[in-house]
Amino acid sequence: MSLHEDGLKSRQSRLKEFKSGAWGSFSQDFARLAYMLFEHSLQYAKQVDGNCSIYSLAGIPVLFSALRCLLIELNDGMHGAGVTRPDVLRDLAHSSSDVSVILAHYAIPDLLRERLNLLVQVRHEIVHPSHRPSGEPNNTPAYLRYLRDARLLQSTEKEVDYPWLAQLQSHRLFRWTFEVIQDTVDALLCEHDVTGLPADGLRGSYSRYEKLDAAAT
Repeated sequence: MSLHEDGLKSRQSRLKEFKSGAWGSFSQDFARLAYMLFEHSLQYAKQVDGNCSIYSLAGIPVLFSALRCLLIELNDGMHGAGVTRPDVLRDLAHSSSDVSVILAHYAIPDLLRERLNLLVQVRHEIVHPSHRPSGEPNNTPAYLRYLRDARLLQSTEKEVDYPWLAQLQSHRLFRWTFEVIQDTVDALLCEHDVTGLPADGLRGSYSRYEKLDAAAT
């Protein structure tokens, strides 16, 4: 068996089977790292043009890691009433997309569902870059035109624009990612009936960026 197959089998088995050993909550570590990257992003953008930030390329994937960790923790009963959902963990083990598992098992509002589907494509564009020309003069792939129309990209807003990966270096896009992940976390916590101080602590990890951003305006 190859190293790739060994690794995949190991990661899947950790989600599908109960094994001996220690584990803990790491969703907060990833969320804290994302916040620190957001803080750097804000400062970087202020020094350039108010939006350009290379930190979005690191922060967006990290937020997805935080979301995946929280999804695992919730369905293994770590937070809330302690109810486990092995079916969700099993689907997560065999799915290439955390978002597809969330959309299949949770009552996510339509607008948030659309935003999550868009956002996971942004993650794919960063983690699996294919940065040769797409054929459009503005260099924005047609299937992600919404991001351009919503002014979430780093853009000249002219017909001929920056290369695609340069457009993703956007503090506005990073902020929007936090908003979408924050709303998703809220939906997950509500469905798992996580309340009180534990809920406040978890939610706070994904909302503290708001104060940082507000203080800069």
